[in-house]
Amino acid sequence: MKLEKITKWLDAELDLAAFDDVSNNGLQVAREEGDVKRVAFAVDASAASVAAAAKAGAQLLVVHHGISWGGGIRRIVGGEYEVVSRAIRANLAIYAAHLPLDANKAVGNNWELARFLGLTRIAPAFSYHGNVIGVTGYNAHGKKIGVCSGGAGEFAADAKALGCDLYVTGEASWGDRIAAENVGMQMVCAGHYETETFGVKALAKAMEKALKIKTVFMDRPKKGDAE
Repeated sequence: MKLEKITKWLDAELDLAAFDDVSNNGLQVAREEGDVKRVAFAVDASAASVAAAAKAGAQLLVVHHGISWGGGIRRIVGGEYEVVSRAIRANLAIYAAHLPLDANKAVGNNWELARFLGLTRIAPAFSYHGNVIGVTGYNAHGKKIGVCSGGAGEFAADAKALGCDLYVTGEASWGDRIAAENVGMQMVCAGHYETETFGVKALAKAMEKALKIKTVFMDRPKKGDAE
């Protein structure tokens, strides 16, 4: 399948144009001509995930955290060089979707995490630079839960204002923890990476179903795993 067909599907499915994001969402590294037969998915476009994707026989790596932010890559040195050079040597394209993958109702990190937690009456919540990316929902006991994956500890006070009994995020700064404590908002930090695997995996399944192409999720190695 042509790379262009896949990226057009991703652009439309995630509604990239609707988001004002710090990430330069979309195709960030191209590849030479040739069909894409397998697509790898990972949370981060790291040197390790690029190497793993290439080893798995993928021609495209789709990630939540890409390599181009704001003004883009100014110098390809250090860590950026490791990622870009490995991708080019493997003829591996890289596509990133940051806030669009957080917010998507069908496959987004926050909607998927809320469904995993068994929440019902899920509704959009928590605005980040004009983009509503998180959700609220209710658990089996009728308690209102706020959910926003990644490093979204800053929304704890907003969760309190929305009447939430609990706020779930990935990680929070010490200042965010104190702010949550000050307003009496119980906050659970379940891990930045861990909370952002949900949308990546859901997007992979959706692509496989819609485009009939093989996908594979590249997890981070666990401590003790063989190198």
